[in-house]
Amino acid sequence: MSDNAFTVPEINLLLSLVHLRGAGDTGVFKVAFGFDKVDPKKMREPLVEKGLLTVDESVRPFRYELTDAGWRAAREALVEPGQTGLSNRTARVLWAVVRDIALHMGKTGIQLADIYADEAAEEVEFEAAEADSGGPQSLGERIVASYRELSGEPPNWVPLRALRKRLDGEDRTEVDKALTELHTTREVELIPETNQKILTDDDREAALWLGGEYRHLIGIEVR
Repeated sequence: MSDNAFTVPEINLLLSLVHLRGAGDTGVFKVAFGFDKVDPKKMREPLVEKGLLTVDESVRPFRYELTDAGWRAAREALVEPGQTGLSNRTARVLWAVVRDIALHMGKTGIQLADIYADEAAEEVEFEAAEADSGGPQSLGERIVASYRELSGEPPNWVPLRALRKRLDGEDRTEVDKALTELHTTREVELIPETNQKILTDDDREAALWLGGEYRHLIGIEVR
């Protein structure tokens, strides 16, 4: 369970800012969710005190922005059991966040079934694919094959987090070595995530340090 316990109003503000890519004001809240008031005591101050939110009071309307800790807390909150007493406002906020997730799934090629598939089923699929290929593959070949399964068509950027999960069980050092070789020979392209604010702890953990920067995404012939 998350170290942060949130009330419904706090969740509303936290996830509203997630949908707005981390920052916004009440004018934007009104357009996106239909509310234009942020209750200082119930919504704003508790999050500020926890270090999850900053408020720029030098502008009108006030501008709210998630801190890095706020992004992490929002991610943790999404896996907590649903709270009672959720409002229509909360429903609109959650629906917006769920739509963001759906759009990201479309971008990365992750399917809804992938989220619910158990590890045993994934292992069976991998073994079947290996058998169809005519025998054992090199690690580099498995990386490319895993990428294509995750990306779908047309090819798109896939988080290294997702790729490493598909290669679960492989030695991290060997995977990093194979990724570096594939990048060097231009068989794959590894790039950083441009919007660092959307990176999760898992994304940072899965990143590959290459050429003086962390690379978070893998692509093959992405246009």
